[in-house]
Amino acid sequence: MMYEIHLYAPKTGKLTPRMLEWLFQYGQSEDQPEHHWPVRRISPRALARTLMRLDTQLVAVPGPAGDVELHYPDETLGIVLYIHNRGVIIFFPYMAYGVLSRVVLGIVYTYIRYLYDALGFWSYDPQLDVLSYADDFQSIEETALLMDKIMPKLLPS
Repeated sequence: MMYEIHLYAPKTGKLTPRMLEWLFQYGQSEDQPEHHWPVRRISPRALARTLMRLDTQLVAVPGPAGDVELHYPDETLGIVLYIHNRGVIIFFPYMAYGVLSRVVLGIVYTYIRYLYDALGFWSYDPQLDVLSYADDFQSIEETALLMDKIMPKLLPS
């Protein structure tokens, strides 16, 4: 099972719950006028190049419809940044609380913090239902505790 965090660059500089509702309702639609979109349109390839300058070990894989996937080079960590024309979704596996989960969360939150600081991306964690301008230690701790709580339920008895 994969954990996911969504990142968007709001046109107003601040992402709100109402904007997220609009994205979840109309975000898959191609017929919405640009002025209705609450988040900026991005170039997946340009953003991928920017992220690959931050972490030169990321491996780019073409995605559907011009999207780009960036895979963390250590496949056992399972980190993937999926870049589409409106944002980024970071995927990583649920894992039991421990050293490896802290390593994965540290890497993921480094990308999130960079995207906020450098490009104004806000993050939304649908598992915790938390909207944030940038994630910090508290968010890492909340995510680790959630994974620790949920992981035993995912494992067969």
